[in-house]
Amino acid sequence: MSSPSPQTATAVGKTTASGLPSAPQLCGNSLPMQALRAQIGRIARCGAPVAIRGESGTGKELAARAIHAQGARASFPFIAVNCGAIPEALMEAEFFGCRPGAYTGALHERQGLFQAAHGGSLLLDEVDDLPLAMQVKLLRVLQERRVRKLGGSSDEAVDVRILCASQHGLARGVTAGTFRQDLFYRLNVIELALPPLRERRGDLQVLCEVILARLAPGRAVSLAPPVLAALAAYAFPGNVRELENMLERALAFADGGVITLDGLGLQSAAGIPPLRAAPALPERQLCLPGMAACGVAPVLPLDMYLRQAERDMIMQALVQACYHRARAARQLGLSVRQLRYRMQKLMIQEALP
Repeated sequence: MSSPSPQTATAVGKTTASGLPSAPQLCGNSLPMQALRAQIGRIARCGAPVAIRGESGTGKELAARAIHAQGARASFPFIAVNCGAIPEALMEAEFFGCRPGAYTGALHERQGLFQAAHGGSLLLDEVDDLPLAMQVKLLRVLQERRVRKLGGSSDEAVDVRILCASQHGLARGVTAGTFRQDLFYRLNVIELALPPLRERRGDLQVLCEVILARLAPGRAVSLAPPVLAALAAYAFPGNVRELENMLERALAFADGGVITLDGLGLQSAAGIPPLRAAPALPERQLCLPGMAACGVAPVLPLDMYLRQAERDMIMQALVQACYHRARAARQLGLSVRQLRYRMQKLMIQEALP
């Protein structure tokens, strides 16, 4: 089973009689969360593939775990894999396994993710990052319910419920030509949309309590009166994951167990001025020591100018790659993980169509 992700911050962890924490539960009593839990309960009863759509930090893996835990496969494995984090050359071996000698360094027979999840559920996170060649192979597995290990000559039957997750939904990839339409119809049988945190601000208090109890077990930590109101006015582009990061930072500055606005750092996070396109200066006017002598005053501070330049390059690469992040990352010479980090840092998600 994969290691817990930051998305578990949206959960309430209950304790069993043995003293061990049980599977995390979705928390929050807002209307969107009530509707989401009701949908999950209905979806869990069937075995159809589910496409989970939600912004970064909304808890897509947590929702997938809830579907698995409430279904008939709950006693079998739940395997989660981030498709954008697997090198393209190793994808087939990771998904389907390999025989000894299938490639350089393959000394032993290896089980793939489909075999490891046999009888249970397999979550394909960021499934729209899969290259087209791998999409073809995945489609065959979904149709035949059989996999062939890399270097093998026979197929093995697998019984796996497929759950997949993406930030913007698979239909966008089909429109852009980066996601196969036939695979879309196989995976998007049921679509589950997760609400962003800004649409369920009524859950902020319980989320803060749960996160603080997990980050500081046994400590009495409270929020100063203005904090909750300030959080409710914030847009949270990073959703629950961003809230967790804020509270973790605030704990380091909490005086007497009380989190204040200054310690939260919310004002500086929300007060970043919107990025503007810096005007292109004629080449002959770029004289650093004496810019005043050139008659040109710098429009932006250097940090903001560099931030804007990085943002423009990433946006240009995304447009050229039809918003396929794996392709854009290759153009920029980055890994998908590095690109995703930069997009979150520069708040590019909010600017995407």
